[in-house]
Amino acid sequence: METCEGLERFTPPQSGVVLTIGNFDGLHRGHAAMVRRAREVARARGAPVVVVTLDPHPLAILTPDRAPPQLTTLRERLLLLERAGVDAVILLRATKELLATRAEQFVDLLVQRCRPRAFVEGPTFNFGRDRGGSVRTLHELAPRYGFAVHVIDELRCEALPDCPPINSSTIRRALQEGHIEAANAMLGRPHRITGVVVRGAGRGNAFGFPTVNLDQVPQLVPRQAVYAAIAQLADGTLHLAALNIGPQPTFGQPIGRVEAHLLDFRGELLGQRVGLHLLAALRGQTKFHAVEALAAQLERDVAQTRQYAPAIGSLAPLPLE
Repeated sequence: METCEGLERFTPPQSGVVLTIGNFDGLHRGHAAMVRRAREVARARGAPVVVVTLDPHPLAILTPDRAPPQLTTLRERLLLLERAGVDAVILLRATKELLATRAEQFVDLLVQRCRPRAFVEGPTFNFGRDRGGSVRTLHELAPRYGFAVHVIDELRCEALPDCPPINSSTIRRALQEGHIEAANAMLGRPHRITGVVVRGAGRGNAFGFPTVNLDQVPQLVPRQAVYAAIAQLADGTLHLAALNIGPQPTFGQPIGRVEAHLLDFRGELLGQRVGLHLLAALRGQTKFHAVEALAAQLERDVAQTRQYAPAIGSLAPLPLE
């Protein structure tokens, strides 16, 4: 997949391109449906599928305190777009100047630089200054520039009350509320967090449950709880893991951590990058009266986690950054 930083670096073919625009954070099932439709349109027209995406999120520039946590890093987004069959990505660095561009001006710029023969978007697509552009804007400009506009149907999450639309905001909210399985259903894969293994307090070693502690996690960390997960190591191996996100109340440790006990693993991972694919929430945070009670609960957590062993066979993880 070709990746260009800036419209000026992209050279469109004579056949033109099929364009789709968006942030694509998480590359969820709604995004995947849009890319599939773009590929269908592109095959019919003999043109490549080109994605135009902004980084960072516009809110990180306009109102940083309201910027949403990211589901995927930029590198992960690019890998997922390539896996989805996108031919080229044009990466636009979000700046105040770019975000101040009126919708009509932005379309004119895309026409000049990309030769779009068609746009494929979702029904709630907005773009341009103050989000003033929409699919209606594209339809209004289509006769002038000679491109077609294809709008896909909105997908909804039946696993959540009221069947909310599948979008990045809904997924973030599901993760923050602890609805990990619903979030995974919307993503079409387990939510993954990645980080660097740092030295912990070593308490787990004392009663047979050593953990890896992750720092520098760039993705959204879900609600505090104990989860069944799959750990992805730098050497490519996968291991079931009982994952704790949050403090250690039994030991009077109030600081939230991301720590995972890797089942049937012995080795040194300090300083290495590890990925954790979250499968299901097992229980909430609990303060135990004694270490023995905690150890007994961890035994039960491990037994529950083992029930998710078949998920390893269906996981297709992205490379670790």
